[in-house]
Amino acid sequence: MFDNKGQINIIEAFLAITIIFSALAISSVTFPSSPDLMKAKSLADFGEEALIKLDLDGELGKLIANGNWTVIKQSLDILLPIGVSFNLTVYDEDLNKINSQVMQNANLLGHEAVLVQYACASQSTNVQFFILRLQLGWSR
Repeated sequence: MFDNKGQINIIEAFLAITIIFSALAISSVTFPSSPDLMKAKSLADFGEEALIKLDLDGELGKLIANGNWTVIKQSLDILLPIGVSFNLTVYDEDLNKINSQVMQNANLLGHEAVLVQYACASQSTNVQFFILRLQLGWSR
């Protein structure tokens, strides 16, 4: 008497949606969270990427030549992932320390740390070369 095809299609659609959402919920529980994924990437890679991004268009060389240590520290705070402690020291081409201000977000004593060295130059008429030593460690 009544056609039940419409009701069966609605029930099928509801069951399909339930299965899809259940699969998504289960998969989000079984996959590792983002801090575990970030630990798989080495600290050295994070440090190199941060310094390269900061040095786009010679910006890092300009900041160092002008002594903008606060801007460099704030930029590293933004570019490095949460949970990474750093200490940055800047040297001239004769390996004389030139940063007058400490650039670190935490003390690295007691942490296993890696060292990233990066060279850059100012882009002015009087070119200056700089060597950056960035120490990185995971905060606990």
